[in-house]
Amino acid sequence: MLMQTPSNSGAYDWPKEFHAFTKQHLLVVVVCFSIMIGWCILGRILLAKNNEQGRNTERRIRHAVGWFILISQTFIFFRRFTPAHWDIDDSLPLHMCRWSVWIVAWAMLTLNRNARALTLFWGLGLSSQVFVTPFLKEGHGSLGFWIYWLNHLQIVGVGLYDVVALGYRPNMKDFVFATLTGIGFGVLVFFLNIFLGTNYAYLGSGQHPGESVIDLLGPYPWRALFLILGCAVVFVAIYGFSAGAMALRTKILKKPPPRFIGPEHSSQTQNDR
Repeated sequence: MLMQTPSNSGAYDWPKEFHAFTKQHLLVVVVCFSIMIGWCILGRILLAKNNEQGRNTERRIRHAVGWFILISQTFIFFRRFTPAHWDIDDSLPLHMCRWSVWIVAWAMLTLNRNARALTLFWGLGLSSQVFVTPFLKEGHGSLGFWIYWLNHLQIVGVGLYDVVALGYRPNMKDFVFATLTGIGFGVLVFFLNIFLGTNYAYLGSGQHPGESVIDLLGPYPWRALFLILGCAVVFVAIYGFSAGAMALRTKILKKPPPRFIGPEHSSQTQNDR
C-alpha cells in the first residue's frame, strides 16, 4: 500500500506537516527540478562557448557547488550527533544517500570516474525515487524539512548535471564498479542492522517511516534480499538505456558522442575501457 495522504492539501498545516501526493509535494518537486534544470542549462551554455573563459567559469561554479555540499553536509553530519538529535535508528551514516552526498561533492571537485559512476547509479538511479515517494513528516517550519530536500537536491542535481552538462556516460567498467560496490554496501548494512537492531537503508527488520513501494517486497529478511536485487536491476536498466542510446546516436544516426568533460576539463570521447 502506498502512502495515505489528505485529499485536500490545504486541510493541514504546511509549516508543521508534509504529505506526499499533495500540492505541497508538487511545489517542492517543481522548485527542486527548476533549480536542477537551470543549473544544467547554465553549464551547457558555458561549455558550448568552447573557450577558456566559458570552461573556467563552469569549473568555478561546479567547484563552488562541490564545496557548498561539503560544508553543508559537515554541519548536517555533526548535527545528527548532538544530544538533541541523536537517534541510533537515524543518526549513523548508514543510509546510501548519506554516503552519496559526499560522493557527489567528490565528483564535482575532481571529476573522478569512480565518483561519477556512483553518482549516476547510486544517486540519480536510486535517490531520485525520493521525489516520488518521500519519507518525510515535517513541514517547512522544521529544519529537518530543509535538510531532507537539500540532501536529495544535491545528490540528484549533481547526477543530472553530470549527464546533461558534462556528458558523462557509463562504460562497462563503471557499471560493474557501481554494482559490486552497491551490493557490498547493501550486504554490510544488512549485517550491521542485525547487530544494531536498526533499519538503515531499509535493509533491517524495523519499519521505515511512511509506506511506499518497498512494502510490496514482502516481509524481512526476504525484503532486504529483494531490495538489493531490485537495485541491481535498476543499475542494469540504467546501463542498458545509456548504451542503447549511445549506439543509436553514433551507429544509426551517425552523430558524434556527446562532449565529455573529464578531469582535465577537456573534450574527450566516450570509449569503453
